[in-house]
Amino acid sequence: MKVLAGISLHTKLTLRYALALSLVAMLTLASYALMQNAVGTEVLGAKLLNVAGRQRMLCQRVEILAMRAQREAGTERQARLQEMDEALKELSEGHDLLVHGPAKDLGLDEDSPALTLLRNDDDGAEGLFKGFVAEAMKLRQNLAKGQDWQTGVASMQRISHDGDALLKALDSRMSRLERMGESTLRSFSRLVVGLLGAALAGLLLTGWAILRPMVAEVVRDREQLESLNRSLETQAGTDKLTGAYNRRTWDVEIQREFSKARRQGVRLSLVMTDLDLFKRVNDEHGHQRGDLVLQEFTQRLRQTVRASDTVFRLGGEEFAVLLPGTDLEQGRLTAEKLREGVARSPLSGLAITASFGVADTGGDESPDELFRRADQALYAAKANGRDRVEIMKKES
Repeated sequence: MKVLAGISLHTKLTLRYALALSLVAMLTLASYALMQNAVGTEVLGAKLLNVAGRQRMLCQRVEILAMRAQREAGTERQARLQEMDEALKELSEGHDLLVHGPAKDLGLDEDSPALTLLRNDDDGAEGLFKGFVAEAMKLRQNLAKGQDWQTGVASMQRISHDGDALLKALDSRMSRLERMGESTLRSFSRLVVGLLGAALAGLLLTGWAILRPMVAEVVRDREQLESLNRSLETQAGTDKLTGAYNRRTWDVEIQREFSKARRQGVRLSLVMTDLDLFKRVNDEHGHQRGDLVLQEFTQRLRQTVRASDTVFRLGGEEFAVLLPGTDLEQGRLTAEKLREGVARSPLSGLAITASFGVADTGGDESPDELFRRADQALYAAKANGRDRVEIMKKES
């Protein structure tokens, strides 16, 4: 692994994972290809056997129809002769497909052993087929002319003889096809077993040569990764623009402060605030200037409150400040101090004011209820002229 020296851990992990996955993928694809071949061979054998079985059935059907046509007369005989024509046509088409048709129509290659077997006439099946069809057509024509039962006995015997011989030839070919397919499947099975063995060996090699040193490096860098995770967790709980805590941290802290207030029997105040007419700042001076205003507003809030107090940006220009151990009057005084700090000097060169709403609790209600009252107080401050502080007591 000297080639990997001097590059980042991330790159090393990526390269090693890619190498391991590539090896597994190649072995998997090879196994899949072999399985596809095995399935294809099975499907092809089933298709050929189906066609051959259909041929066998048609030979028997031609004989039966010829016998029935001899015994019948008039329209019944004509109906049997029509069925006999259809059976002979289908029989001829199937024969042409098996023996003379294009290899692709059978799903075979031109050099396929199965195709060679089908096209080889060492059993005389071609002659038997032609004789059978010719004799059947001759009998059919004679029957159409009104030939009686006694006249067609000899023809019927020849058809039966040729049909039996043809069926034996077809059965022989299908038996050889079955044996050929079984042999192919056995070969594929051996290849699959060998490939699975290679895959297992490859996975063991991958674990020893690639994953083992990789795990060692991960263990060595564990503290660094944990430190990075802690940093990322802090970032996830902080508003990116202002550095104030975000709503994710709010959900955790409000629950913690409520529990603390109940446990210690102290008051907890919540100050809700947002900048007055802040939309004008974005509209008239641009969003970049608006971002600077939000950043300075956050700094003013932090500089004014205690170290134990927590500043949150809940969204847009809306902020919240949690004041542990603070009753409603103390919270109002803190909010007034915050208001004066904003109104006293411009934010990013702009004269801007803020409105504040205050509520407190002893932890004997839900956080949502405290939030609702503080939010109502903020709306009251807005409705009463802005740049002011309003409080909202808990209803008795």
